[in-house]
Amino acid sequence: MEKFRTTMSEYYKTVSVDIKDKSQIEQMGTKTKFWFLNASTNERWLFKYNRPKTGEDWSEKIASEIAELLEIPHAIVELAECEGKKGVLSKDFTEETKRGNLVHGNELLTAIDPDYPSEQYRKVSQHSIDNITQILKSGFAGLPRGYSAPSNVTNAVDLFLGYLTLDALIGNIDRHHENWGVLVYQEKSKWYAELAPTYDHASSLGRELQEEKRISLLSGKIRNANIETYANKARSAIYLNVDDKKALPTIEAFIEFSKHSTEARKVWLDKLAGIVDDTLIKLVKRVPRERLSTESAEFVYQLLLFNKQRLLDIGF
Repeated sequence: MEKFRTTMSEYYKTVSVDIKDKSQIEQMGTKTKFWFLNASTNERWLFKYNRPKTGEDWSEKIASEIAELLEIPHAIVELAECEGKKGVLSKDFTEETKRGNLVHGNELLTAIDPDYPSEQYRKVSQHSIDNITQILKSGFAGLPRGYSAPSNVTNAVDLFLGYLTLDALIGNIDRHHENWGVLVYQEKSKWYAELAPTYDHASSLGRELQEEKRISLLSGKIRNANIETYANKARSAIYLNVDDKKALPTIEAFIEFSKHSTEARKVWLDKLAGIVDDTLIKLVKRVPRERLSTESAEFVYQLLLFNKQRLLDIGF
């Protein structure tokens, strides 16, 4: 596949994380991730190991690059390795901007529903369009300071729709209530809050599929098993109604949420339309081949094209 031919100098850089000096580690999380301090830059980064047989490293890196193209605030992500094991680094955006504490969506939603199941990650139907917009429309949180928002993106609801545009494009199935939040901070005895950058997009772009499955879907030779059927299965962790049994597909989450932000809907679809196909190719092919094969790169590219077109088909 000629379009994915890449020179070594064009690949995304891979950062080597050295944790032999245990004083660098500020906080150990689960066995799959940890925070550490880069002593030379005094920056905090989260290192996340790939889970076995997944492409969580390249999916999260590509997603962050697409977020940059859409011009939405996002976590800075770099490919990385630690002690010979592949993963990614995600920069601490609370430390970088001195914005204080990240309050996750589940904590916010308990404010309007004391019985909200904040400890439950999956199948939380109360994580609904109306409840999320109620929190974001309350005026509690605004746009990030310093963020150059596009025209007609004036509040947290408008910006969150940008996050859902990204989700629908990459097929992110992990927008659960701890994968969005608000940064709360204090300056001169006054409290402020702003919508946090979008983060944690590893569960996207077919990262869970094995190589053979991606090739099979790409070929479309098996009935009801192709790029389209795979893309249509992607469900957000957001529900339309609190009594629904299934979460909305990512494309439907965008459509339903956009009813609360009609002007911003055109903004984000315009941004999407402005991303040419060649740019998507460049983003995908910059992942080193030992992390993403040529065949899997083609799958990712075709998935992005399909999702992009069906978003644009919705209309402005």
